[in-house]
Amino acid sequence: MIACVIGGVLGGLTLVRPGTVLGLTALDSDAGDDDDTPSAAGAQVEGRTEGRALGGLLILSHAAAALFLGYQSHVGAAMAFALAMAWAGAALGRAVSALVDRARGRFNLGSLAFEILIAVTLSLPFFNAGRLVVLRGHGMLV
Repeated sequence: MIACVIGGVLGGLTLVRPGTVLGLTALDSDAGDDDDTPSAAGAQVEGRTEGRALGGLLILSHAAAALFLGYQSHVGAAMAFALAMAWAGAALGRAVSALVDRARGRFNLGSLAFEILIAVTLSLPFFNAGRLVVLRGHGMLV
């Protein structure tokens, strides 16, 4: 549940301030641009639009998983596991970038650790054998 809250907060921050959040990861198209041409202005708007789309994705997906974890735990566990795989994929991409592109800065390595921790935390309800076993199918209670 806490990982869902953290993911939702990150989504909310990205939704409200996409330039600031995405500027940290060098995905913001207006970071370092001094060009005021119409095409540069359009790229800035597109960058903010993509940031807001990512923020909306994060906030709604984590909120839905948290909701189902609270009310229908077997469905919520599967949803949280899917989110865990998304965070694990982000961590995998960052690890590949660290190896191939030599992006081994403090921020990237810290983000890699954060993404791995969120992925592990979100996957825990799926493997909670004390309450339900999703691996048997249809969320059968044990």
